[in-house]
Amino acid sequence: MTDRDRQSIDQLYLQMYSRLFEYARSTLSNDALAEEAVQDTFAIACQRPDALFNSPNPPGWLVVTLKNVI
Repeated sequence: MTDRDRQSIDQLYLQMYSRLFEYARSTLSNDALAEEAVQDTFAIACQRPDALFNSPNPPGWLVVTLKNVI
């Protein structure tokens, strides 16, 4: 992962964390599991930055990835 990828993922984290956490919490009904699901989502994003940034909608990619994690 490049420095630019890392910075872009950091920006997405700041932009999307609350939304992703709220979705995960409403689905899982457990704060700890929701936090873990969101962290797993960003771990996947860090492992697959090309997939994330080649998506026409990176925030949407994160939402779909979170749904798959859950």
